[in-house]
Formats: sequence, structure tokens, C-alpha cells
Amino acid sequence: MPRFFLATQPFIGFTDGTKFSGQSGVKYRREIDGLRAVAVLPVILFHAGFTAFGGGYIGVDIFFVISGYLITTILIADREAGTYSLWRFYERRARRILPALFLVLACCVPFAWMWIPPDPLEDFARSLAFTVLFISNVHFLEHSGYFDVSADLRPLLHTWSLAVEEQFYILFPALLWALGRFRRGKHVAVFALCAVASIALAIWGAWNLPAENFFFTPSRLWELLAGSICAALLLNRPQMRNEALAAVGLALIVGSVFWLGPADPSPSAYTLVPIAGAMLVILFAARETVTARVLSWRPLVGIGLISYSLYLWHQPILAFARIRGWTETVPGLIWGLIALSFALAVLSWAFVERPFRRAGWLPSRKAVFGASLGGIVAFGAMGFTVLALNGVPQRLDGKADQAYVDLFTPNRLVNQGASCPGGAPERPGGLCMVHDSDVPSPMIAVLGDSHAGAILPAFNEIAAMRDIRVLRGVRAACPPLLGVYLVNGGLSAQECHDEVQAFAEDAVARGVDMVFLAARWSLYVKGDLTRKPRRFMISTDPDNRRQSDAEWFASFETGLRQTISHYRDAGIRVVILDQVPQQVVLPINVLGQAILRDLPEAEFEADIARSFIDTRMHDELMRGARTILVDVAEDLGADLISVNAFFEREGRYAWLLDRALLYTDADHISAPAARAVAPLLDKALFGDGRM
Repeated sequence: MPRFFLATQPFIGFTDGTKFSGQSGVKYRREIDGLRAVAVLPVILFHAGFTAFGGGYIGVDIFFVISGYLITTILIADREAGTYSLWRFYERRARRILPALFLVLACCVPFAWMWIPPDPLEDFARSLAFTVLFISNVHFLEHSGYFDVSADLRPLLHTWSLAVEEQFYILFPALLWALGRFRRGKHVAVFALCAVASIALAIWGAWNLPAENFFFTPSRLWELLAGSICAALLLNRPQMRNEALAAVGLALIVGSVFWLGPADPSPSAYTLVPIAGAMLVILFAARETVTARVLSWRPLVGIGLISYSLYLWHQPILAFARIRGWTETVPGLIWGLIALSFALAVLSWAFVERPFRRAGWLPSRKAVFGASLGGIVAFGAMGFTVLALNGVPQRLDGKADQAYVDLFTPNRLVNQGASCPGGAPERPGGLCMVHDSDVPSPMIAVLGDSHAGAILPAFNEIAAMRDIRVLRGVRAACPPLLGVYLVNGGLSAQECHDEVQAFAEDAVARGVDMVFLAARWSLYVKGDLTRKPRRFMISTDPDNRRQSDAEWFASFETGLRQTISHYRDAGIRVVILDQVPQQVVLPINVLGQAILRDLPEAEFEADIARSFIDTRMHDELMRGARTILVDVAEDLGADLISVNAFFEREGRYAWLLDRALLYTDADHISAPAARAVAPLLDKALFGDGRM
């Protein structure tokens, strides 16, 4: 294997085997390449859905530290040698980032065009344009809400980290210029002061705006500055050596991969653990240490060398496979996708990354900047054009029964907004009137998260038939349970708790006859079908984020008992809706792909039917939550009802029946489906003459 010297590759550093002029103080460290491998492998396995690697996302944080270390070492060394040039700096950045990035983007575009339906294609197009402008973190920050495109289905989601680094590279040279000639104490102090401010912001954001905090550059700067501190401490000094500290550092990194999980906010105080580990390795893993020898193992070094390309390729490959539904229908495919990521990474490293780093390819700075600008303009124009054309729905024309194509007319979830269709609530934070009556009549309050909003069209039908009054208390991603908190919800967690309390008080004050509770119950105690994101887990203690599975379920039962008791004590009938089936796929994606592929009718229908969720899979998802619902409802005199029989077809729950789309996404039923189940609800609510 040829020798490779330290480089300043943003996000993951590589070189072409020669020292940069004026960088005599920069020595190649094989263990840094090995550390990159330790960082990139958990990221890939985490994105692939392996729950054992719940903290695999911290690999990105490790890369930030490495990058900060490399870039600071190179820039200060250049400055001290009198060879510093901002233009040369950005030329190197362009040579190292853009060729491989442009290749991956170019490969993504045709598959996105062929496989992604109009609405999600708009998201892809915007992320494409924002990626080449190095602001994709802004796109994902703005579109990281509950109803945005699933992370698993976003081919370019991982480019947010490139954006953060490039934004750092714009700011950091200016900071070094302001600091002037290198003075170790001064540089370390300034880097540390800036890092502390960034850490404080990250910790505040983790508790108050966790989704936005993840992509927010100021909340990430401290991780890069941690590497800068290492560079300032080591510059013009022999590599420090300490067996114990180096080993502890590697243990902190590896341990974090398994100790942390998706429920733990990032960046946050938790992130200090792997960042400290990376710093210890960089500072103390001299070549002779056991840690350095482990990290210098040839396979790890090899993976480290291709890690930039590997990082670029893995997310699009996994996302497009999920978009097609292959990962759910082909056993063991995930390993094949990982192997494909490695193969493409090796090829793009050998035939794209390395050649473009050499002056023989695009030999002049003018050629590098010209080609870079051309690629940025081309991909940016492509993305913004598709965005302006609303995802180009014309791609569907003439490729299937027009009734299927018509399903792509916007059909959003109903009654989920903050506005009240019947006017403002009678009291602040109170219930909205969605159907009134001119005569005294029973009054029902529909309470819950967005699933309650999705079922509301059924109550419009029932209200029209029976002339009843219907109130609504709906807040997305907020369970209608008293006394519990979303432990990872930030500011919205307290708002959710307070609003549910206000709804409950208003229902009693207004003398409603029945409360109807609907929610995605499994989300709050178990997570999703394929993993436990725990972003929406609930607890009776808002500060207890790290509970066992038994404790999550116990909190759910406590909240359910408190909620039912509150209404029953006021003489109000309580009806709970069993969770509607959650689909494995995103229905509109599968439908759009079937249309885009212009399948024959029989193959079209078979392709659709294969994607329906198996009833056993949904039952497994609900196991535990449903047991609690049944037992508590029976114990406290509440009614538990279900409309799931409407969706069942031959052992599966359908999302498309008689050319009608029954879901707006993987778990929210559509307005037509809600209206179709109205007779079932009516019979369950009024069949025995009660009210």
C-alpha cells in the first residue's frame, strides 16, 4: 500500500501521497485514517437500521474533530511558513470535495427522476440545489418536522455535514487571520472560548429545539474547534504519548456508539463523551501506543482512506432501496447494499478523488474554479427548476389509469392546524367547535395527536347524520394523555403537556358527553416498525430520558389511567380508538413508482398489494401498547373500539382500495378513508343507544 500523508479533506481528510509545499510540520498519521474508519462504519450501520449501533450517528461528530484538527494544522503551518494563500486553500477544498460529490449527485438524479413521485421529488430537488450551495443543513433544518419526508427516504440527507464544514471553512480562516502569528496559549484560549459558547448553545438547543439543533451550524462549531485545540497543542511539538489516555479515548468513542441512541439529543452534553474520546486519541495515540497500532491495522486504514466516498455513497444507496421498498421485501438485502457502497467508494476514490487531487487533472486554479462553478450552477439550476415545476407531475401522464394519476392531487391531512374552523375557542387553549347544532344535542370532543385530526372527517359525516356537536382538541405528535411528557420534545414537550391539560379541563367545563381519544399509541412507547427512534417517548418525569422499555410502558399506563379517570370522574364517557395500521412503505411513493414504471395492469395491482403491511407485523408493533389499552379500558370503564377491519384484505392491511388512496402517508388515513369508516364508528358509538 502506498504511503499517504495528512490532508485537509473537509469532513474526511485524504492526500495524494505527497506533502503539501510549506507543510514540513505535517506528518502522516496512519492512526487518523483508522480513526476515520471507526467513525464511518457506525454511521453506515446506524443508517442501515442496525439497532445495536444506536449511537452510530456520533461518527459524524468524530469526523468533525478530525477535520478541525487537520484544517487547523495545515492553515497554521502554512501561515508560519509564509506560504498561506486563501485562494490555494479553497482550490484544495474544491479538488477534494467536489469531484466525488458531483459524481454521486449525477448518479442520484436519474434514479430520483424515475422513482420519486412529485411531492417528495420537490424535497429532493431542493436538497440537491442546497447541497451544491453548501447550505443543505438549512434545508433539513427547515424541513425536519413530524410530517416531512422520512429521513430514511432522503438520498441527500447526509450532505448536511458537508454544509456545516464548508460554513466552518468560510469563518475559520478569518478567525486565524484575526489571531495573527501563532501563539499556543492565545490560540488555545480563543478556540476554547468559542467552543464553550458553542457548547452552551448546543446544550440549550438540545433541550428546547432538538430537531433544529441537530443541523444548526453554531451548535456544531465546538466539535470542529475541539480538533483545532488539538492542533494548537500539538503544533511544532513531538507527538504526545500516553497509553492509558489514548485507550480511554478510543473506549469512549466505541462505547458511545452502543451507549447512546436516537433518543439522546445531538449535539448535547452527551456528545462531550465521544468528542473527548476523539481528542484523547489525537493528542496521545503516538505511533508506539497500542491504540495507534490497533487503529493502524491495514483494513481500518484502507476503510479510512475511502471513507469520504463511502460516506457519500451509502445514504443514496440505502434511501433509493427503501424508496423502492426493496429493504422490506428482500431478506438480507441490506448487506448487499452496504457491499455496493464499499465497491462504489473504492472506484470513486481510485478514479475520481485521487486523479482530481493531482495537478494533471484541471492543472490550473482557474480551471478548478471554473469547473466547480459550472457544476454548482448546473446542479443548482436543475434542483430549483424541478422545485419550481412542483416535482414535475407531468411525468405521470399517460402511464396508468387516470384515476390513479388523479390521486396525486394534493390531499393533505385534515384539521391538524392551530386554527379553529368554527371560530376561536371559548377559552384560551380550549377546544375548537368543528360541528355545531341549533338544537340541544350530545357533544363529543375528539382529542389526540394527528391521528385524531385524520379521523375527524368521519365525525363530520356522523354529525351530519345525527345532528350532534363535535369539538376538537388536536396537536400533532402529542398524545392525549395527562401527566406525561415527551422527554425529547424540547419546548414543544411542555407545550404539549399544557395543551392536553387545557383540553381536558375545557372538556369538563363545557360538559361534553363523550371524549374520543385517538393517537399513534405505539409511537410513544415502542417507536417505529423497524427501529426505536424514541424521539416521541413519554415519561411521567420530563427529565428522565434514559428509561428501560418497561418504564416507557409504565409511564404510558400511568398517563392512560390518569386520563380516563379524569373524564370518568366528571361523568364523561371515554372511547379510545385502537391505532390504525401503520404501513411499511410510503403509499404515495409506491403508487408513484408503479405509475412511473408504466406497469401492465395485473403487475401494477400485484406490485401495490405486495406492499400492504402484514396484519401480524402491525400486531407485533402494537403488542404491549394494546395490552395496556385493553386492560386499563376494561378496568376503568372506557370503551376500546377499532376500525381496522375496514382495511384488512387477505391477511394484510390495504392502503389502496377501489382506486381510492386510504393513506396520506405511512400511518395517517386519508379523508376518503375516514369518511368510509364513519358507519363503523357510528355503530360503535351509538349502536347500543347510549349517549
